[in-house]
Amino acid sequence: MSTLTRLRSRLRGVISLGTFVAVVVAVGVSLVYLAWVATIRNSEQIGELSVGTFVVGLSCAFASAMLTISMIRAIRGARDGRAMLAALLAGGFAIAAGIAFGASDVLGKLAS
Repeated sequence: MSTLTRLRSRLRGVISLGTFVAVVVAVGVSLVYLAWVATIRNSEQIGELSVGTFVVGLSCAFASAMLTISMIRAIRGARDGRAMLAALLAGGFAIAAGIAFGASDVLGKLAS
């Protein structure tokens, strides 16, 4: 059994397909956003930055909620290690969402 196959089988038990998709979308949106931010060159686009940062916050909050559901499922199934991993990931995405929402608020105030 290859390493990649073993990793997939372990992750399959930790998170559901919906949770996996939510996490991939959150990370993908964040990376696309960071690439877009690198192209901004003047202060007139701060309002657009505020909206983009808010969207990143929403995607991270959604991923955190999906991981929380996975954590609850793992707790009910008495899979402590999987529940701990899901809880750590959910907390990380919740912190990222909070930072993104705070940055969106600051950028929104700068734009007005």
